[in-house]
Amino acid sequence: MEYLINPAAFSSALTIPASVADLHLKLAKGDHLKVLLYVLRNLSDTLSQETIAQETDVSLFDVKEALLYWADAGILLPKAAPIAPKETKSAVRRSEKPNRDDVARRGAEDPRIRYLLREAGLRLGRDLKSNEASVLVWLYDDEGMDVSLILMILQYAAARGKANIRFVETTAINWLNRGITSVAQADEALRQLTVGEEAWRTVANAFGLERRKPSPKETELSALWIDEWKFSPAMLEAAYAACVDAKSKFSFAYTAKILEAWHEKGYQKPEDIDKEKKSEKNNSYAAYDLDLFEKMLDTKD
Repeated sequence: MEYLINPAAFSSALTIPASVADLHLKLAKGDHLKVLLYVLRNLSDTLSQETIAQETDVSLFDVKEALLYWADAGILLPKAAPIAPKETKSAVRRSEKPNRDDVARRGAEDPRIRYLLREAGLRLGRDLKSNEASVLVWLYDDEGMDVSLILMILQYAAARGKANIRFVETTAINWLNRGITSVAQADEALRQLTVGEEAWRTVANAFGLERRKPSPKETELSALWIDEWKFSPAMLEAAYAACVDAKSKFSFAYTAKILEAWHEKGYQKPEDIDKEKKSEKNNSYAAYDLDLFEKMLDTKD
């Protein structure tokens, strides 16, 4: 960085929760941060929403939403007439999603839902469809997912060209089943999603599989090969060729075993495989035990 902090600036300092910088810089809007900074700077005063709006040059509507955001994040606590816990606001039975009337009623009852639906539309860049609003309210009310986590999924979906409610619902349920409940956990889950998607594109190109979607296991293996084991496209292509030469067809599971064997031997480039072949009496496929692979996979192929 080309700048240094001026020590003189610390003659008067303001304490800010570390989680604001660690977890919310990606999700919080500029107005959210302006409102929080003003509130933290004036903790000893009795602040009205009108005063905050005037002093921060943020609209009263956005001030209210900012306060809801930080309350939902656990940074602020309402003093009086707190928002009722969402467990008591279930609109429908767990097995059903709310209809249009349920969504409208819950939006009138709970300001967090109003905030969720408005922000969802902004992140998607369009008005929400009825079924989309239904799923979002269902995730909040019946599945107990925090507004901040739902919005993170929506933001990711829009950025990755997956702005459909099916992706949002599937990802949200996956997170709930995995016990992902914090912004930090969600941020790591989104990082893993990104890594898996990018790795799959590399693997699919090497294996000639561009026209189909991967299974969860294929995405997991792709991330392992590319992100953790650091295999190059050339190594993936070599594994593909070895598999086809051995079986006269492509098998993802068989190729995975070849790559696993190469990783265990420390191979990182095709030249490593060639050296091993030349050093073995059986010059066919000494870099991996094809007979063993056949025994391991004969019940799967």
